Amino acid sequence: MRKLLLLWITVLLFFTDDVHAQTDPHFTQYYAYPLWLNPALTGVIDGNYRVGINYRQQLPGLYSPMITQGVTADIALPRGFGLGATLLNQGSANAGYHFTSGYVSVSYHVLLSRFGMLSSGFQLGMLNRKIDAGNFQFGNQFNPLSGFDPSLPSSEVFQHQSATSMDGSLGLMYFDGDPAKSVNAFFGVSLYHPTQPNNQFISDATDNIIPMRYSMNGGVRIQMGKSAELIPNIIYQQQGNAHEVTGGMVCNLTIEEGKFLMLGGTYRLNDAFAPSLGLHLNGLSIGFSYDINTSQIKTASASNGGYELSISFTHHKKIPETRFICPRL
Repeated sequence: MRKLLLLWITVLLFFTDDVHAQTDPHFTQYYAYPLWLNPALTGVIDGNYRVGINYRQQLPGLYSPMITQGVTADIALPRGFGLGATLLNQGSANAGYHFTSGYVSVSYHVLLSRFGMLSSGFQLGMLNRKIDAGNFQFGNQFNPLSGFDPSLPSSEVFQHQSATSMDGSLGLMYFDGDPAKSVNAFFGVSLYHPTQPNNQFISDATDNIIPMRYSMNGGVRIQMGKSAELIPNIIYQQQGNAHEVTGGMVCNLTIEEGKFLMLGGTYRLNDAFAPSLGLHLNGLSIGFSYDINTSQIKTASASNGGYELSISFTHHKKIPETRFICPRL
């Protein structure tokens, strides 16, 4: 098992040698979109199957807000396997840009101890980027007297306006699932776009690839008596020359058996603070968060960074006297 762990870490480090610019969307409620966070989370659920949707509107105060939509489903299979699928679309209609990806996920879980679980996973799928050059505005089309003039030539030649590539990801996740402990730790690493697909749009471009995105996340679940638990968590991501550091805290307050209120917030370093509110009802979880910009862009956005909604349902196993500590964050 130790050799397997070292092998996966070596692969992750090998593939992160060269980086460029960020293209992937990010989520404030990253924990509510597990297959985007880490393919090793496929089938790691307190139940038989899980389905979920995520919706994010970024910078709603601007002319053309970016909208991101995700759908995911996964199932726990016998003998430690998990199977899942996810579809994500990000676009801005007025800006003429769409980013769509779809993947199938497979994972395998092994017990390192009675409750210590190591999960490995990978994804394979397709990634498509599409543009509408007619909606773009280029520097050559600005008249110093009258402003933007679409009748002026842009001097840009687009080889394609749609590009599709094979894509994938891989990851590792460890968590302590001991129900008798008051503190349960979890952490994971993942890598997306390991082959750096080449999506060529401009005919004279020499380096137009999807850079690799790698992330590390972790935290602890702290039981505070019978009616509350705290979950401090952190995530670091890098894609190209862009990186993101986010820390947060969630407090789950039990209302009654199978029902609890989720209160929390996250802070994205040099970017935004996002309070969040959620409700869990017997397998159904609904979460809402709102980004408040703290970076220089807050002037243009009036500090409105965007809102995000997540809805997921987990079909729980009907086994009495058991409790499964799932690394949801």
